[in-house]
Amino acid sequence: MSSLISNTELTQQLEILLPDCADLIIISAFMTQPATRWLGHLITANKPKVKLVGRFTPNDFVKGASDLNALRDCINNGYQVKALANLHAKIYQIDHDTIFNGSANLTGKGLALVNNGNLESCSRVNACEQSKAFINKIVESATDLTLNTLDKMQAYLDQFEDTDKPELPAVWPEEILPQATELFVSDFPLGKPGVSLNEYQLNPSLPFAQIEDTKNDLVLASNLFKQTKAYRWLKTKITENQSERDLGFGQISRLLHDALADDPAPYRQEIKDLQANLYSYLKLYASDEVEVYMPGRRSEVLRIIRKKNERS
Repeated sequence: MSSLISNTELTQQLEILLPDCADLIIISAFMTQPATRWLGHLITANKPKVKLVGRFTPNDFVKGASDLNALRDCINNGYQVKALANLHAKIYQIDHDTIFNGSANLTGKGLALVNNGNLESCSRVNACEQSKAFINKIVESATDLTLNTLDKMQAYLDQFEDTDKPELPAVWPEEILPQATELFVSDFPLGKPGVSLNEYQLNPSLPFAQIEDTKNDLVLASNLFKQTKAYRWLKTKITENQSERDLGFGQISRLLHDALADDPAPYRQEIKDLQANLYSYLKLYASDEVEVYMPGRRSEVLRIIRKKNERS
């Protein structure tokens, strides 16, 4: 049975385990140089295969939560560095038999490597096949970063004056960092429009957290909604099936159940809740592109609104 340990104890255990490890996966929303240099000193001799996955949004670098130079060091050291915009997890997997999970980021404060370190907690997790599969899914879902990508990120951030940086988008432009292709629960609205959620406060890079943050600007919020993976997926499914019949609520639910990559898969009721939330946003921000109607007493049905020049 595992017990809770502090980040100081986690650091001590990592300092024992890492010098002899062959494979290392660290999933951490934030990463900074004090921790990445500490890591590099520990594993210089044995040169393990290292995979690092972080959140790495524009605001993370502006606020100093993560450090582009730290990532450059890691890539130069031969580590695989990847980004996943909706990441909030902190997981350390050493080889195939040791997993730590908790609140400690790969940062100086997160691992108590600096004097004003945070107080974090962590526990050792059973390295069962399910746990390793969950970690592998996160790694596979993330997007690889290169030195060229980091240069583009830096150039993008340099375009903004200090006074403009609070207005930075929460995600990178597609030409810098394309979105992952897999569809996850976190790509969908976790509540109805206008509802304040703790999840959005914890991870403002979530697509619908961004929409809620801009809800007072209808045009901007509408543009952000139409760019979300959830809406683009929905619109694609409607288009693919429009030759047969307009899609009802139950049909979309089945398609969404098959499309979600979360492991374990969400319950069907949770999928229906996500779908209902998405429909609410659709009516608010994309009623010019997709119509939601109810034929008779049946459930809500969707169809693409054809423009005038497409009807002729």
